[in-house]
Amino acid sequence: IKDVPCHSDFFRYVQWHNLASTATRNLQIPTLRLHYESYEDNLEGNLNKLLTFLELEKIGETAAFIPGKRYRNYYTSDEVKALSKMLKELAYIDMWPLLEHYFDEDIISEAGR
Repeated sequence: IKDVPCHSDFFRYVQWHNLASTATRNLQIPTLRLHYESYEDNLEGNLNKLLTFLELEKIGETAAFIPGKRYRNYYTSDEVKALSKMLKELAYIDMWPLLEHYFDEDIISEAGR
């Protein structure tokens, strides 16, 4: 953890996901998981999926989506590897597959060493 910048923020991030998953599973609350970047690939399709899940109708025009919000350039490669390792160790078994797609495959394999 010492090599992860803002480690307390990332700890809170992974804990939020862990606890949200546990709560929705234990309370049998229906969930829909969408990744931010999926809106970049298919805005209307994902918006429709969300509206259907929430049982809402679309009203008005879709707001413009501003793509490209990625923060990888804020961190060095070693920091990203350390973060990948930290999240993999702290994420519940059902959460890691949802988080690992944010890391390149080579970073994940190196972080596992």
